[in-house]
Amino acid sequence: RSGGDDRRGEAATCSQEGEDESSSAMSSSLSSRRPSTGASSLPWQEDIDACKEEARRQFAKLLSRPEDLARLAELQEAVAAKLHRAELEVATGLDAATDGVRAGLDALHTARKAVVDTRDNFANIDALCEEEGSGLADRHDLIRDLAVMRVNLSRTMADAEAIIALPEQAAAAVKTLSDEHNLFTCWEQLTALAQRARPARIALEAARRQPHGGVPRAASRPAATHFAAIDEAVTRFETILWRSVRSSLFAGRGGCRALVRALRVVEEQETLEALLAAKARKHAARSDVSVRGGNDRADPERGAVTKGFRKRVLLEVREAVEERFTMTVDSLISADDDANACAGGLVPPPPDIPVVLENLNVLMQQLTEAYDYAAPAFPPAYHIFERVLAPAWHGHVTAFLGKLVGVARELSNADIIAVLHWYQPYAQQMAALGVDVEAAPPEPPDPLQMMATPPSSVPATPHMSDKAGARERKDAAGGGRGDGRGGGKGGGADVPSVLSLDMFLATGCDEKPPGVCESSDDWQGQGSGDLNVTPGAYIGGLPRSVAVNEHKQEMLYPDGLVKLVDIYTTRMSQTVRTWAANLHRMTASHPLKPAEDGTLWTASDVEFFRLLNEQLEVAIGGGMQLVSAAAVVIASILSEFAAQQFKRLGGDATASITSATATSSFSALSSPGHFKRSSSISAASAALLERNAPEKAAMAAAKVVEYNVLLAGVNDASRCHRLAMEIETSLTQALGSAGVMEKLAKRKGGGVMGGNNSSIVQPALDAFMTNAEHCAAAAAAAVVSDPSVIALFGQLFVVEKSGCGSAWLEGKATETLVATLVDYLGDVEQYVTRDLAPMVSEAVLSRVVKTTIDACMRQLHAIRPGTVGRMAADEDALRECFAEHLPHKRVDPWLQRLADVRDVVAADDTESFVLAYGLLMQSMPELGLEPAARLLAAREDIPRATQREVLEECKQLLNSHLATQAACPVKSSAPSRWKLASSKGLHT
Repeated sequence: RSGGDDRRGEAATCSQEGEDESSSAMSSSLSSRRPSTGASSLPWQEDIDACKEEARRQFAKLLSRPEDLARLAELQEAVAAKLHRAELEVATGLDAATDGVRAGLDALHTARKAVVDTRDNFANIDALCEEEGSGLADRHDLIRDLAVMRVNLSRTMADAEAIIALPEQAAAAVKTLSDEHNLFTCWEQLTALAQRARPARIALEAARRQPHGGVPRAASRPAATHFAAIDEAVTRFETILWRSVRSSLFAGRGGCRALVRALRVVEEQETLEALLAAKARKHAARSDVSVRGGNDRADPERGAVTKGFRKRVLLEVREAVEERFTMTVDSLISADDDANACAGGLVPPPPDIPVVLENLNVLMQQLTEAYDYAAPAFPPAYHIFERVLAPAWHGHVTAFLGKLVGVARELSNADIIAVLHWYQPYAQQMAALGVDVEAAPPEPPDPLQMMATPPSSVPATPHMSDKAGARERKDAAGGGRGDGRGGGKGGGADVPSVLSLDMFLATGCDEKPPGVCESSDDWQGQGSGDLNVTPGAYIGGLPRSVAVNEHKQEMLYPDGLVKLVDIYTTRMSQTVRTWAANLHRMTASHPLKPAEDGTLWTASDVEFFRLLNEQLEVAIGGGMQLVSAAAVVIASILSEFAAQQFKRLGGDATASITSATATSSFSALSSPGHFKRSSSISAASAALLERNAPEKAAMAAAKVVEYNVLLAGVNDASRCHRLAMEIETSLTQALGSAGVMEKLAKRKGGGVMGGNNSSIVQPALDAFMTNAEHCAAAAAAAVVSDPSVIALFGQLFVVEKSGCGSAWLEGKATETLVATLVDYLGDVEQYVTRDLAPMVSEAVLSRVVKTTIDACMRQLHAIRPGTVGRMAADEDALRECFAEHLPHKRVDPWLQRLADVRDVVAADDTESFVLAYGLLMQSMPELGLEPAARLLAAREDIPRATQREVLEECKQLLNSHLATQAACPVKSSAPSRWKLASSKGLHT
């Protein structure tokens, strides 16, 4: 303690040297605090006595036992060490106190000097006032300037005091943020501090920038430090404010109040900035007038800076949405992980789509809560949900779907369907929240942008899928076997199989389970070709930018969904085409399947439509865009299937049948025993086939396809037509109206299957109807191509010169022919359904009538008395034969043609001959002039010169009729085209 007193004495002695009155007073004060022997002069004497007593008590306690004396040396050392440490601490404290005292003395010295100077100045002022006091009454301007200077000095001192207090006040304001309810209070305090410091800050900055006589930077540094404290406090406040906005947006009911407090600050800041801007504009207007008058004064409000809290809060909303998606969804589909996996030679793991969609549903619930609780906290003028929150949300959904396209190779078909199916309720929920989100692109897919590609290999299962809904599914195996292995000699391994829907949905891009069936070379689309749905070919993309826009934005259909639809439909197209190729091979290797009523069917056709219906049901769950794209693919596949059916039923046999082969189809008629002029008959038959392509195709099919297969083809084509109509109905219902189907058909018009159709499926429907008619015509051609039937036709109109002994005139040939036709018609009634049998029977009738007329033209060389009667009897026999199978309105028009020919034969004179020929040309103009020439040649009662005149008259009549028909087409007298029965009238 004596050492400390000595140091204090030294400090007092040092302070006394060179000091004036104030330093002398302070030294006397310090000397009065030195310790003295008198206890009454020391205020801490009581503490010293108490410490001594405590020391004695502790010493007595340490030496309370005799054996403690042995530890006396150790205790003395410990006490000496403690005493040494205490002395060091006291010395250190005294040194610090001495330094502080010296600094204080320096400050006091400076202050004393300033006070002395101020006193001197005031003394000078007083002296000046006394000297000039007598003239103050005449120096009002000087008095006014002094008053202004006094006010300015007072304000400057007040501003200086306020600046000095800024850090402490800013710290106190920030300290209030420990309670979130004080957010607005803190803003008010910080704003008041900033506004209070702004004039001084602007003035100081302006003075510092003056070229001469300005304030140096070193002198303004202490004030800048105080201003920086405000800036730091404001920055910290804004950080807390925006964090509060982001964290409260999706906090549900609990975050609503925090948002209200934050937005109150935003609105007050916007109001304040608007007021300051208005004030600055008014001052600017006054400044212009002042500048013109030579008065240019600084504007304390000119340095105002707009913070843009409103734009910032909108940006924070967007960032909050981005954080939600980053935490919940984007982490499950990481582009970095995929890149690392590819760099390491590994296949990146496919995203767990069910988990991703579940997280998206959770996010959708959070968006709904934000609509209920967060959106009402914003001012209505913000339109926060429909213009900021929902567009940002939809933009991130679009970006997420774009990421899915990047990993689409690892996605299974079921994953794609799940994503497409998820988007539909998402769009509905957004609509329920008052936001219009496109559920489908504004334009349907463009079929013309889909190019033809061969089907790729698609995995197949060793058995047919037996899912519910295949109500017309027949056993694909021959002989009624139901094990799905087929009845061929090769066993189940040689029979192509069909992939189940479950395996198709679980299949990705490159998966090939066992049992894969490679693409078939014979599956070459003859209709519209394959449709390759190229990604990006559809209309309706979405910009990648999701920047915040305060104006109303259109939330378009995501481009990623369009590409996923393209990928799925491409896989579906390839898969179904491969299935169809497998089914066609199964049809070629399996016999026909008789139904319970005896009709014949091909089982694979129903299996094909079952597969298409399953694909359509899956596509309907993917939304309008997928249904539109699936409609294009299904329409193309149906047309290709119809083309393959036509090919299977002998439709492509025409190219392989040459004219000579076609002529040989009537080889039996060419024998001298039957026809007198066989060569002309064969040439005319070949010309007739060349002139009529459908008949040519029917005749060619009759040579390469069995009669029973053709009859079953009528049933199959009709059933395919009905099932295709059901698919068309399902597509129309799924698309909402027939207008979309018509629009798809119009967009496809000019394509491979183009044309003006009311539906995109219409070409396939027409193709199936054509197949049914082709099979009926081919079956009829098979009847008249039977060698026994050809032989019977060779006996018709053959009359001996004597007029007797003819099998035809006696009725035997006609009777045998009718019996043969009855046998064939019985097969038609047995193997063809009740609704379609009349169509086949009429085809047989038309073929019989045409062949009979052809035989008449070739074989009637002489007209005998019984010729006309025999022809009438033949007509009655045919009418009786077909009356059991066709109604009279179908039979009579065809037999009327025979009656017209008979009228030409029975003409009594040239005038009636020409008249009868004219009636014949109205019903059968395709015969041309040949009937007149041949029947005139058979008339022995008309001279040759007269025959030439009549023939010339008939030629003029024919030319006139053809010209009239070309100018004004006349409705044909042939029966109308058969319409395939509806679904209710067909037997399956």
